[in-house]
Amino acid sequence: MHVNDGGAPQTPVEGVMHAFTRIGRRLKSKQPGDTIDHSAHLVLFVLRCNGALRLSDLASRMEIDASTASRHVRALETVGLVRRSADPDDGRAFRVELTEQGMQEWEAAAKRRMALLSQAMDGWSDSDIETFERLMTRFADGVTSLADDSKAWADKGWAAAVAVHQSTADASQRSTADAARLNTEENAESST
Repeated sequence: MHVNDGGAPQTPVEGVMHAFTRIGRRLKSKQPGDTIDHSAHLVLFVLRCNGALRLSDLASRMEIDASTASRHVRALETVGLVRRSADPDDGRAFRVELTEQGMQEWEAAAKRRMALLSQAMDGWSDSDIETFERLMTRFADGVTSLADDSKAWADKGWAAAVAVHQSTADASQRSTADAARLNTEENAESST
């Protein structure tokens, strides 16, 4: 399915946004062999990366509310992919962890998505793939930093976080320009 949202991107940044929208839609859709939906795979991924977590910690790491995380956990528990266990630090609380079957499901889904990405880059040189990985990692780090550093992300959304980041970047550019101007003036004075 190709969606035309009214025209071609007008800027490179808009082109990036369009590309991410297309990629996200494809990677979030069920792949052949998937038995659970994308949001359930995200639960498995977070547990795979972090080990057993309290429900509140799982929700926080997934950046969703606790009731949504609870629904995902119940559904995954029903099909045997996660289990609850007592929290050793607080007997009233529980932790969620992957079962062996959950680990196998996550690994199989990861292999399917890796195969999809590999096919999408078929014909790319090793250098192109390494450059793409480096730039994507840099971009992901930037987005994560922006989201983590700006309370506006959680309170007011993406636009507010971007505005905070832009004002910081503008201030940094002004101080760089001021430093360059002062350096140029000092060089001009010393050469006369």
